[in-house]
Amino acid sequence: MKISILKLSVLSALIFACSGISSAQLRYGFNFGGSFADARLSDASGFSLDNRSGFRGGLVLEYQLPSSGVAFDGSVLYHRYDTRLIEHSNAARSAFGRNFIELPLNVKYKFWISSINNLAAPFIFTGPSFMFNVSSSKPTLLKQKRFQPGWNVGIGLDVINFLQLQAGYRFGIGNSLRSLDGADDATLHTSGWHLSAILLFDF
Repeated sequence: MKISILKLSVLSALIFACSGISSAQLRYGFNFGGSFADARLSDASGFSLDNRSGFRGGLVLEYQLPSSGVAFDGSVLYHRYDTRLIEHSNAARSAFGRNFIELPLNVKYKFWISSINNLAAPFIFTGPSFMFNVSSSKPTLLKQKRFQPGWNVGIGLDVINFLQLQAGYRFGIGNSLRSLDGADDATLHTSGWHLSAILLFDF
């Protein structure tokens, strides 16, 4: 009976320890922030873009490697990417697909500052970003592709393992333009800046 109680105690301690380790490594949270479109339109004589500010937000999952500054995160974000097409012949501005679901996947390296008891850590991050255009296909001169890949780079600050503030740039990869009336050779790159505040919680 005593042996069984001892085994149960040891097992309980192990479960508790493992759950503590797990919660320290895997966290979920919420991303809130703004975006600043930096779309580039090339080979489109008679057209240009008016880039504006938007917003993005959604859910985040982060995995921190134990005893290391390396971490990984993945997010599901709604992204309002705001840019307008300017037609020079009549100075008209027309909106085209601006609503996206964005899936960024980042690897981070955190530089924990031991002099302040590991309360803050500057970090750098990079990784792919996959955007899916979910705007309605209303008639417009410019039509985009649904899938628009990119690559993120950025810097940030992790504060007491709870709040992350970060700034980054997304490089649009490849031509995201399906067609532009009157400019058959035009290309569009959906690049942009973003600022985010991320709240993270242990499971």
